[in-house]
Amino acid sequence: MSKDFLGTVDPSMEALPVNSRIRQIYREDLFPNGNYAQLPHGRTRYWILGPEDGIKVVLIHGISTPSITWTKIAPYLVAHGFHVLVYDLYGKGYSEAPNTTFDARLFVVQLALLLQYIKWDVAHIVGFSMGGGIAAAFTAAMPHLVAGKVVFIASAGLIERAGAPNPSVRVPIPEYEELRDLQSSKLPGYKRSLQSCFQDGPIRGLEAAFDAVAQVTTGSTQQLCEVLVIHGTDDGIVPYGEASKIKLRVPQAEIVTVKGAAHNLVLQDGHWEAVAESLVRFLK
Repeated sequence: MSKDFLGTVDPSMEALPVNSRIRQIYREDLFPNGNYAQLPHGRTRYWILGPEDGIKVVLIHGISTPSITWTKIAPYLVAHGFHVLVYDLYGKGYSEAPNTTFDARLFVVQLALLLQYIKWDVAHIVGFSMGGGIAAAFTAAMPHLVAGKVVFIASAGLIERAGAPNPSVRVPIPEYEELRDLQSSKLPGYKRSLQSCFQDGPIRGLEAAFDAVAQVTTGSTQQLCEVLVIHGTDDGIVPYGEASKIKLRVPQAEIVTVKGAAHNLVLQDGHWEAVAESLVRFLK
């Protein structure tokens, strides 16, 4: 554990040997144009992809699997001309874990400062799973940084009850179960961040944020924020009914149902394509 002027932080995967198993699964150069931003609550890993003149889009991953979540979606968006920011949330992957509460406010500030650091004035926001809760909180708190469109994929934020994760029962993204387990065993800050996210994080209790999203106006014309909700019918982690709960609070939201898709629909062959195509259509 190291210390900066705001307190202590646990190291990220960056501190582990380059040839370690965990860094072979999730490589630091998984995406091109990667870099680090030294933010007040910890060093943050990010990548900027695609043409500079493309529509700016931020991708926010979920509670346990870092930016490797976007290995299918991010390149698809780049191939369709988008300028994409991918980054690891505090306590996940290559971003440090501050010794603090991992609540919505922490993640909102992380993204706001990262956008300032890379000099992006506004962007469309896409959040997956817990990242959906972050997207809602960010849009509600920082509407001036939102370009006008928000996407919630298998989004948390309104779940009524959430217990601590039980690895023997359910794996949110089975493709990277080993990565999740290695983060737990090799990175003390990851386990601490995961526990705090389940207790205090943006997976529930964000009713006011979603209500605010429904009223957010953006741009010079001050139009209502456009909202897309994408959810799989076979999601055993964040049930499909959560999409309807968002729609009740954000009436202008469009719902795209991906039949047969589980929680890992952003990676699941036969389903991630439907997610990607919906994103391109909506964000263009």
